[in-house]
Amino acid sequence: MGKSLREIHESVPADHYDQGIKKNLFQRYWHARRFSEMCKVIDPVEGAVLDVGCHAGTFTQFVLKCIKSRDIYGIDISHSAIDRIRKKIPYGHFEVADAGNLPFRDNFFDAIFCLEVLEHVDNPLEVLGEIRRVMKKDGYGVILVPTDNRLFRIVWSLWILYYPVWRHAHVQSFSANSLENSLEKVGLKVLKVKTFNLRMLKLVTFEK
Repeated sequence: MGKSLREIHESVPADHYDQGIKKNLFQRYWHARRFSEMCKVIDPVEGAVLDVGCHAGTFTQFVLKCIKSRDIYGIDISHSAIDRIRKKIPYGHFEVADAGNLPFRDNFFDAIFCLEVLEHVDNPLEVLGEIRRVMKKDGYGVILVPTDNRLFRIVWSLWILYYPVWRHAHVQSFSANSLENSLEKVGLKVLKVKTFNLRMLKLVTFEK
């Protein structure tokens, strides 16, 4: 029997992204570009902000630079990653939790980010439904997923040779308009769609 998704992600070192950006030119470019594009669509808020799948906070810190609010929350299924983010962003609220069962009350967040996470979950509609539940009526969200186009599949096949810990981590594919259709299915309104990094990544903004 293969590892569960929780076991797979717990085996990813908590400093994986920090070290990758520091030492790997491809990762440095990939993540710099995605946060450059993401910051273009971020509207600053004063209220609570949620990072779904925050891992150890490497990307949460980029969100904080653009969003302005310091009222930051995050969840991840990796205990070691949550331990690390609590040290990195000590004023935040971070806990181990499942994205399909968010431990927050209804209509709580002004902005929600879910960055390259949905491809790793068993039930994306369940996660999107939870995001809708905890988002305020006048709030907004940003989702980032790989498009799973031919180039991405080639890059990913090479990537898992270099980082075999990710070999079974992608369990969903968001090709064509499947992400937009899923958002609309749970009652979220798509605002903007953009692809970049040679169309390997799709950025979608939405509201309740």
